Amino acid sequence: MAESKPEPSSSFVYDLEEDFFDRFKLKKVELLGKGISGEVFLTTSTAGPSRKLAVKIFSLHEDVRERNLRHFTTEVETMLSVTHPHIVPCVIAARCPGYAALAMPYYPRGDLAFLYGKQPSTQVHRYMTHVARGLEYLHRRNIVHNDLKLENVFIDAQNRAHLGDLGLALKVKDANRTAWAGVVGGTSDYWPPERLKADTRARIDPFKVDVYAVGIMYWALVSGEDPDIHTHYLDRLTDPKLDLSPAQRSILERLFSTNPEDRPTASQLVKMMRMKIL
Repeated sequence: MAESKPEPSSSFVYDLEEDFFDRFKLKKVELLGKGISGEVFLTTSTAGPSRKLAVKIFSLHEDVRERNLRHFTTEVETMLSVTHPHIVPCVIAARCPGYAALAMPYYPRGDLAFLYGKQPSTQVHRYMTHVARGLEYLHRRNIVHNDLKLENVFIDAQNRAHLGDLGLALKVKDANRTAWAGVVGGTSDYWPPERLKADTRARIDPFKVDVYAVGIMYWALVSGEDPDIHTHYLDRLTDPKLDLSPAQRSILERLFSTNPEDRPTASQLVKMMRMKIL
């Protein structure tokens, strides 16, 4: 039996026998992007006050159903378990015939992949500070984002950054705060050295993998270079032609430490970002 319609400010997960867009009176306006699980659409309400939402569609076709349902469930459960100004919240989520849908706020400035190479260093520092704060919040709750990259950080109208795409998030229960390497890191161009060389059954620190990925995002934003699995970032930092401030070099050197124990934690990174003056 269908549940009652939710208030707009609440988060719900539904099992529906009807179309998500019909049920919640949403109209697709444009395709915002495509990912491994499906498509993301900008939508507006067709009844009541106009409201823009981004709706991610997870195909539940037989050949991808298990994987996509796992990603949907992980993303929604993680989003509903956290509340932070720099983490994308869930507005409504539902499983429908043939697909699952997740509605989120619409971020009009897009993601960092769209903006990188176009921002002054002070704005880059601000974005990365927001990312570090959101990551610190997750890590304190033993949650690893596990797929930090430019495409998964969204910018609102006030130029604030928000961590999104939590479909690969890990809840770490190991007392040593490690995880199997085979389930750590969603995008190989953002992997640190220990993940690149690890056997899939080796235990590594997934929190420091997240931190290394922050370094690659910061690097891409200040250098204008695409993240690349083959880039030796510490070597690149020694290039005298690279236009980096002393503060930026200092931060990146710490983030790119080849020994994960030498990398800052997310909490330490927040403090570093606050203390560094560009």
